[in-house]
Amino acid sequence: MTEENRNEQAAEDESSDELEDSVATETTESAGEPEGASLGSDAIEKFPQHVQAALDYAEENAYEYGPALRYKKIAWDVISAESMVDDIVRVRIEFAPVSGFRGDPGVEYMDVDSDRAILARRQISIPKENKPVVLMGITAFSVVLAVVLISLMTVFKSEGGDPLYVAGRTLWIRSEVPVSQKIISYVGNDVDGTAYTWEMRPVDEVNNELVFVKITLINQVSGSINLVLDEDAATLLDADRKSYHPLNTIELAAIANASPEFNVPGFVPLWGTLVLNTGQQVAGMLVFELPRDSSFDELRWNASDSAVIRYP
Repeated sequence: MTEENRNEQAAEDESSDELEDSVATETTESAGEPEGASLGSDAIEKFPQHVQAALDYAEENAYEYGPALRYKKIAWDVISAESMVDDIVRVRIEFAPVSGFRGDPGVEYMDVDSDRAILARRQISIPKENKPVVLMGITAFSVVLAVVLISLMTVFKSEGGDPLYVAGRTLWIRSEVPVSQKIISYVGNDVDGTAYTWEMRPVDEVNNELVFVKITLINQVSGSINLVLDEDAATLLDADRKSYHPLNTIELAAIANASPEFNVPGFVPLWGTLVLNTGQQVAGMLVFELPRDSSFDELRWNASDSAVIRYP
């Protein structure tokens, strides 16, 4: 390579490096808040009227967050505020339940004019609990604890003519009578033994309530049985023969303050997958959501077997 060519190559490399630095700077700026936006307390100090108008509007119209947050106390924090055209200020805020929430808050923005009127509102994200991994660990831990060895001599219809104790092809299944209540609260330990209070509420709290059913599954003589305990594991029929499926207790539960009125002692979510060996049993609760004051006709078991339990 000649000296002239080396100089040309060096110039090209330098130009390429400058271009990459420019792109990197542009990308970094676009990933953050818009240039010129005031953050946090600075936003409140610079645009007090606009920020307060956005916070007031959010509180007065909290129903727009949907049923999951409709009856919960919510806290708001200002993220930023920036000037737009025509004296409009875009205010970004984050929101989350005040108590029992551990996760990422939701984010929204509002465009506020000089007269404190809200011109536009948009939710960018909703609050997300950091619960699935912990709850899956709790559920797995609880199910493992619930699986106990039993004597085959006590399995063979020891409860006589109990109508809630039936035999499928491979399993003996017992269901207790369903119990309805507005909220389900219980204490569960994670895999490290740390105790948390968990709470479950209906999606439609105005019209519905939760129903939990304690189920005991016994494997007498069928070798190993793989159980998948999910939305298709069972069907609960009400007096009108309308069917309901179990709720995902991992997604439904959230950390909360203790609620003695709604506490269910010994509550164990029956959810997930497990192997039930010969001579073992597992017990836990399935949770359903039904209209208030519903009555119950029967439970149809579907997971790895089929059986029908009719309630008196």
